[in-house]
Amino acid sequence: MITTVTIFIPLLGALLMMLLPKEFEERRVRAIAAAVAAVPLALALYVYFVYRHDLGAPALTQNVTWVSSLNIGYRVGLDGIGFGMFLLTALLTLIAVVAAWDVRRNLRQYFALLFVAEVGMLGVFAAQDLVLFYVFFELTLLPMYLLVGAWGDENRRAAAIKFFLYTFLGSTIMLAGFLAFGILAGSFSFSTLEGGGGLSRAAQVAVAAPIVLGLLIKVPAVPLHGWLLDVYLSSPTSTNVVLSGILPKLGTYGLLRVAIPLLPQGVHPFLPYIAILAVVNILYGAFVGFMQPDLKALVSYSSLATLGFILLGASAVNTVGYNGAVLQQFTHGLYSALLFVVVGIFQARTGTREISQLGGLVGRMPWAASLFAIGSLAAMGLPGLAVFSSEFMTLLGGYDAHPVQAVLAALGIVTGAFYFLYMLARVIFGPIKNPAYEAIQDATPLEMTAIFPLAALLVLIGFFPGLLVVVQHHAVQSVLTVIGGG
Repeated sequence: MITTVTIFIPLLGALLMMLLPKEFEERRVRAIAAAVAAVPLALALYVYFVYRHDLGAPALTQNVTWVSSLNIGYRVGLDGIGFGMFLLTALLTLIAVVAAWDVRRNLRQYFALLFVAEVGMLGVFAAQDLVLFYVFFELTLLPMYLLVGAWGDENRRAAAIKFFLYTFLGSTIMLAGFLAFGILAGSFSFSTLEGGGGLSRAAQVAVAAPIVLGLLIKVPAVPLHGWLLDVYLSSPTSTNVVLSGILPKLGTYGLLRVAIPLLPQGVHPFLPYIAILAVVNILYGAFVGFMQPDLKALVSYSSLATLGFILLGASAVNTVGYNGAVLQQFTHGLYSALLFVVVGIFQARTGTREISQLGGLVGRMPWAASLFAIGSLAAMGLPGLAVFSSEFMTLLGGYDAHPVQAVLAALGIVTGAFYFLYMLARVIFGPIKNPAYEAIQDATPLEMTAIFPLAALLVLIGFFPGLLVVVQHHAVQSVLTVIGGG
């Protein structure tokens, strides 16, 4: 029951937001929203501390028949592959609520939509049924479209439409594969479908093709990333937290928990191409990010590059690579959310995101600049910070399965380090370029509440990656045993 309660508590929060009187003080609305967002996080932490060794197979499950003739059911449960993202979703939603300081109008509606999106995201990472997975997957689409389209900048409407069209196209293609798979196998339950659901290799390939394509659009994998930059640039800071930290993982998680375990023979022919797309993501994100004059655009492309390592680890289908991919989903969410929030703080203080107009911020904003440096160093894969462990594991596993692609991917780390160091030198170090910056203030206690936990977790998991690997390792081994991976 705790899984279902955790998923749907945010829905009660959304209803509560809509029922609050219009004359309610903004400060109290924010406090109530934060209290609501803290509940799923507290429940997820409880599951971590009590059940973290018992998630090798789906636990804390609920199974209720929905459509008996098609064997569709409300089936949810937590396993080691999805739990990390389940926990991160709860954490980043709370961070997004705290970081919504730039949202000044229709605040109750903003938080209500954010909570509806949280229901969808939590549900995806707990679903144990293909139809339910799709329902939760789609549930995130409309609220995110409205969050971008109603609260974004002057380009928000075009960005929101592009986001909607891309992701709706991807999910529709994926649904076609899900329906074909479930009807042919006679069930939509993950437990029944594991290993192919009795389908022949040819049938698995035919079913896997639309599913993999739909998930790659969601990631997004280059060249299916046309919506990414416009949406990231147009969104308010707190929406960026969810957009960058959670939404792309619906696609990567779908590969790791649905496509590969349920259709191993069907996905196998596509794995080398997924590895190639991983390298394209990494190198394209690194090189294009280097050329960006806008700090937020640079962070967006670095995020795109880091997602490539998840694809590389998933395509390896071995213990090290798969564990690295699952872990990289979590670590990527931490650093990308941290960087987007600090970029928002910089913009609020200086009035610009142009890298050429920034400089010397560490002198005036030592806390914000230092935490921004930690996020940037984590993104580079510096040892001692969380991304190093996950990225290293994806490369190691990737080299065993796709050595050429892994070597090329490693070049992306070098390029990423170069442009991040170059960016840090121009943004936070050196002399203050604009005399007006002499008067700016460091991050407030509220802003520190949003960014400090993310930086602290990057350091903590950097030194102790086993805190998460212990949760996911047995679930990864179970998947590899079923599909015959090594």
